[in-house]
Amino acid sequence: MTNNTVPFPRKPQHDTLDDEPTPFPARSGWRRFGAWLAEAAADRLMDVLEAPDDGWRGMATWIKTIVVLAGLAAAGFLVWGLVAAVIVAWTSWEWHSLGTGLIATLHQPVRDFIAAHTTGLPITATTIYGAWQLFGAGSFILSAWARAAGARLTWTAWGAATTAMVWTASPTSGRAVAAALTILAWTAASTIALRGLTLRSTTFVHVYNNVQPTPVSVDAHVHVPEPVVKRVEINGRALQSADD
Repeated sequence: MTNNTVPFPRKPQHDTLDDEPTPFPARSGWRRFGAWLAEAAADRLMDVLEAPDDGWRGMATWIKTIVVLAGLAAAGFLVWGLVAAVIVAWTSWEWHSLGTGLIATLHQPVRDFIAAHTTGLPITATTIYGAWQLFGAGSFILSAWARAAGARLTWTAWGAATTAMVWTASPTSGRAVAAALTILAWTAASTIALRGLTLRSTTFVHVYNNVQPTPVSVDAHVHVPEPVVKRVEINGRALQSADD
């Protein structure tokens, strides 16, 4: 009798491609970084392309930030250029060319005082004079528009110092007139710069009510009316209750 039993049977072979997926080799750190960078660049490009259709509210936040920063930088350079141009034009103006000489009476003593007291300083008298005028104009605008306490203090100090410089640098014979004109011009401008400012004291009235609460007692009385008994007769016989 023949024995067909195999001592070590073979296991059935299966196609590894169908049963078990072949694992992909792990990517290196540079490849992962490159893939992330490419994905981030693609997302930013899509944000830029979709920004015109999304409008200001719907566009990406980073685009809004760049636009706002660029606008602020451009506005800052523009304002700085305008301020520098105004200072140069203001300081180079020949005030004595005016017919009345009224403005020259007010500003020339300030310019002479600054020129006489800037010797040895690392800044020129022209720059200080322009900065002085810029402080006056800026505090005047902020006092009239924003009504800020600091701007109004600056405007008050600026006017007092200007009056003192006019008094000091003006000729002795016309010193009083020049100082008086300066005070009049300063107070006239202060009607706009210090508008709404009052010197009236504010009174706060605090009422303290020390009334003790009165206890309330309720004495309830219930009035029950007496029952009305009616006489009932049936066949000439009066009906009465059992209590009777």
